[in-house]
Amino acid sequence: MHGNRIISLIIIIILLAAGITGIYRGFKEKTPQPALAAPEAPPVVTVNPPQEAPAPQQTPTPQPDQIGSVNTPAVLPPAPAAAVTMTGTSLQPRRPHSPEAATAQRVAQALQLPEEQRRSELQKLVQEGTLPQGAAEQLAGWEGSGENSTVVVEEVGTSAPATADGSKQTRYRLTSPEAKDSVLLTVSTPTQGGVPGVQEVRQVSADKTQTDAQSDAISVVEALVETLRRGDMAAARRLTTGGEVSDATLAGLCIMFEDGDFELRKQLPMRNMFSNEQNSGFLVYLTPRKGEGRTRHVGVELTRDKERGWVVRAVAPDDLLNRYEESGAAESGAFFPLVKNPNGGDSLVLYFGFDDANLSPRSERQLKIVADTLLAGKGKITISGHTDDVGSADYNRDLSGRRAGAVRAALMAHGVAPERIITKAMGKSQPRRYFHTGDTEETINTIRSENRRAEIYLDF
Repeated sequence: MHGNRIISLIIIIILLAAGITGIYRGFKEKTPQPALAAPEAPPVVTVNPPQEAPAPQQTPTPQPDQIGSVNTPAVLPPAPAAAVTMTGTSLQPRRPHSPEAATAQRVAQALQLPEEQRRSELQKLVQEGTLPQGAAEQLAGWEGSGENSTVVVEEVGTSAPATADGSKQTRYRLTSPEAKDSVLLTVSTPTQGGVPGVQEVRQVSADKTQTDAQSDAISVVEALVETLRRGDMAAARRLTTGGEVSDATLAGLCIMFEDGDFELRKQLPMRNMFSNEQNSGFLVYLTPRKGEGRTRHVGVELTRDKERGWVVRAVAPDDLLNRYEESGAAESGAFFPLVKNPNGGDSLVLYFGFDDANLSPRSERQLKIVADTLLAGKGKITISGHTDDVGSADYNRDLSGRRAGAVRAALMAHGVAPERIITKAMGKSQPRRYFHTGDTEETINTIRSENRRAEIYLDF
């Protein structure tokens, strides 16, 4: 009996030893051994310098909002090379987004070389058929060129076809801190395909608002957008026919540019829609500077005047207005700055808080634009105050009068003569919008906020 137990114990020990050996071998097989390990793949390197200047041998990096900005290269590449742009702190390559942009960049690169090399590279572009000889000579003498210059390429947009075969015409503006004038490049692309080439080179004022009777249609549109972005009503008015584009529309566009902080889209900011000897039309694409929200557009129609050249005949800001309608309320009241006036044309609108006759900071900014408009003209304006439907008729009439009076006082503080301002207290008698039985409380409150307003009718 005792012998059997000994035999059983020996068998168990043998089995345990075998099991442990198997486990060890299995573990050893699954564990990579240094001698048998596969060679490591080369590491992926992400360049992310912590606020360091680029190494001396690198080409300086253009700023991200200067698409097409070219810094002085050691050697001009024979073909359009990848530009480098800084995104955050990571260096990422960026190539021209179109053959036309690549052509403009090659010209800009040549202009940043020492004089002898600059003339040589411009002649290469002439020999390739990319640049006319006269244009090369003009560019070689531009004061913005030179080895220490920084030439920035700005895409303006597509202009009207200038050739009988309908070739695509794309406008670029070259600017440099060293030059008081810009260079306008018109790059032509054959309709049947082929390599784009510079068709025309012209030096103009670096101030985009400056035009003359010889300016083409796209230059006038560019000037209009720039004057509106600056809030310069007098300059904007000089670009129009005088009667067909109302001052209210121009003032409303100035307000929308200021509120939305819009800028021209970097790629194809303006697109020609139609053109003939007498008329031309463009879509202008705008993006918020802060990158919030989608691209919007404004329609601009021009006509040719015998003495003044191209002038703006109509501006359609409907897409920008839709942006304000979608935005809802901000500061005090709704965002919508333009409404149709019963007497014709448009009225500017300022909004107030509930039971309030104080101007918001936004309204103060808008009234500075209105005041500039008035100071540049000789007409009168009518300010009508309005309220929502809450409260008695007498109380609301008084409140609407105080709202109109607040607007009048602000305009007078900006230098507008009191005799040019007419005020009316309309109370709750002329709501802009009505609500209906069954509307939600949120809808009713929104409609009431749009009725708490002062309307400014520019009668000139």
